[in-house]
Amino acid sequence: MKRLVILQLLFVVLLFAGTVLAEQDNGRIIMDFNDDWLFEQDDWVGKYNATQWDWKDSHWIKVRTPHSYNADDTFDDVRWYYRGYSWYRKHFSVPAEHKGRRIFICFGAISNQSEIWVNEQYIGKFNSGYTPIEIDVTDILNWGSENLISVRVNNLHNDEIPPGRWRIDYNVYGGIYREVTLESLPDVYLEKYDLFATTPVVNEKKSVINTAIKVNNTSTEYRTIKVRTTVLDGNQKNAVSEQAITVPPGLIRAVPNLESVVKDIKLWSPDDPNLYLLQVELIENNQLIDQLETKIGFRTFEFTADKGLIFNGKPLKVNGTNRHQCYPGLANAVPKRLQVQDAVILKDLGVNFVRCSHYPQHPDFLNACDSLGMLVYEEPLSWKHIGGKGFMEIMDYGFDAMLRRDRNHPSIVLWGLMNEGHSVELFKILQATADRLDPTRPTCYAENHIDDAIKTGAAFIPDIMALNYAIDTYDELHKNYPELVLISSECTNPDKTYIGDFDSEMKSFASVKRDLDLIESKSYLPGACVWGFHDYGSEYKPVWPIQTSGMVDYYRRYKEPAWYLKARWGKEPFVHIAGTWDNDKTPGEAVAVNVWHNGEQVDLFLNGKKIQSSKETECEWQVPFAPGELKAVAKQGRELVEHVLITPGEPVAIQLTPLSDEMIADGYDAISVTAQLLDAKGNPAHDNGVEIAFESTQGGKIVGIGGATSAKTADGSAVILVQSTGLTGNITVTAKAKTLKGSCEIASR
Repeated sequence: MKRLVILQLLFVVLLFAGTVLAEQDNGRIIMDFNDDWLFEQDDWVGKYNATQWDWKDSHWIKVRTPHSYNADDTFDDVRWYYRGYSWYRKHFSVPAEHKGRRIFICFGAISNQSEIWVNEQYIGKFNSGYTPIEIDVTDILNWGSENLISVRVNNLHNDEIPPGRWRIDYNVYGGIYREVTLESLPDVYLEKYDLFATTPVVNEKKSVINTAIKVNNTSTEYRTIKVRTTVLDGNQKNAVSEQAITVPPGLIRAVPNLESVVKDIKLWSPDDPNLYLLQVELIENNQLIDQLETKIGFRTFEFTADKGLIFNGKPLKVNGTNRHQCYPGLANAVPKRLQVQDAVILKDLGVNFVRCSHYPQHPDFLNACDSLGMLVYEEPLSWKHIGGKGFMEIMDYGFDAMLRRDRNHPSIVLWGLMNEGHSVELFKILQATADRLDPTRPTCYAENHIDDAIKTGAAFIPDIMALNYAIDTYDELHKNYPELVLISSECTNPDKTYIGDFDSEMKSFASVKRDLDLIESKSYLPGACVWGFHDYGSEYKPVWPIQTSGMVDYYRRYKEPAWYLKARWGKEPFVHIAGTWDNDKTPGEAVAVNVWHNGEQVDLFLNGKKIQSSKETECEWQVPFAPGELKAVAKQGRELVEHVLITPGEPVAIQLTPLSDEMIADGYDAISVTAQLLDAKGNPAHDNGVEIAFESTQGGKIVGIGGATSAKTADGSAVILVQSTGLTGNITVTAKAKTLKGSCEIASR
């Protein structure tokens, strides 16, 4: 319980950290640019009429970004989702007082291919899909009056645009699906994606941080300015460094090495993720004109060929999963709350390593990994396919953008080159980019055809070879190539695992246990990386419409394998009885009872009488069924934890539990609400297939699969999302199923 409370408090801190857009005196001004977009799911070919001022857009749908046009046609039982063109338009103005500054429109990402026009002028084509797009519109703005931006988006298959394969394992959701800002910068400013902080010396008594940055002088004069870096420990200045430079007009000047000595630091690690704030200031005539900030951490790590991962000088076992980013009813336009929730759940399961599969993921998720202490392996958009020269150029562009955006995150320890495909030519290009932009981290790629990778030589280009499945071949590979550094990037893909289908959940548990036991027995491997964290939408024929191999489902409800991981990997005392103790069993019938815990001993009680005891952490006992209470009590030191199963009666009520009782009234925030069936005594009932209809008052919108406002129970519960409509006030959410009903309140602020 203590652990849950701490995680909930940390969730709140992570959610609200950085939600207010900063405005600096005489510095960069960041404005929300997400409201009042107009959307049309169609294409106007030929003359691109939708880029023109006089195009009538009054019939277009008003939307707020982030937005995906596949929110309602995925996760459902209708084959195929829309893969085609859509348009976004926005009329906007920039106040005249910003004239003389540089104005940028900044997209977090647009999926998957886009073209952009501002005031009918063509800006360009962008194909990276998962990395930022920033356009300087200063010289084409109508100052003090109306402007128009038009964005043509498509998520069509194209052999020469990553991922480049027609049917891939995950959906390519279309839209402007990450946040958009309008940024006003001074005429001399810091290039934010050229900020790179490294720690060549890490020592708790005295460490060294080197900061590289570039300064862009867009004015017509020589500018003499000072660049200052400050490392902050809380509110205390730990180290300061500064350098005066002169930048000619119209040029960018690199400041490659601002060195500071930082004393008495606390190391960053998965168990103790200590973060510091690095400020970079641009000062002219003793006035602050621009500033950037980034969180940093001091840590050392090395992936070795024979001893696994050495982190801060000590061996560290990797407890990993793979993560996608989608949600039913949202597609990939997932708000900060749910990005952070994923990181909190992973931490709760004992995960200390996450692979971002198979594309650069949201900065909010990476920030949460920094704060919670999870190592990250991030890779560019890819899946098995390698195209020609154009494809490789786009891959390198996206890889470059990913490294520039994310290389200051202390959580990131591996750069992936791609997933399940190899090319000597492509890997040499990407490896050169990694060596140029970030020589402090190793590279790897996920391989599922080991022999081919060895024969072609692709296995020897990255620093590490990441392995997908085929665990029985690892020992031979290690024996034949002892110099190769290896890591598990995917193991265990227990498809067709459903909450409420206990047999499928236990088959998944058995698969997870088998693979973890096997991988963790190999001392040369850092550990295991389970596929995958959560269920996700997929049109891939073997698994459509949902890949159900997740440890949690698509709403992040724990399946039995997730509880097993928490018992196996978690550090706080924990015990779990798998399954239910329902009346679907015959009195006296021998029932297999699985108990997982991480204590010194576990005792099992049936209706108050101790019936089993063991010091094993994974127990399976045959227990004669008798209705009532089945309880497991685990002991760890002086602390006792327990898990209780009750034989329920018929459901008579619905209990609604929101993820939070507060929602941000921004028209985008979303909260999951769980409806749990209860019997007359308040015990959870476990009925499957009960249709629950949800309703919400103003301020909240019910968001379900395919636009539905209802959901069916699995193991007695159903989940729906409630999304902000932008209105403030109290939101009442109600749920009904035949004669059953329940409600909850959410404050929208």
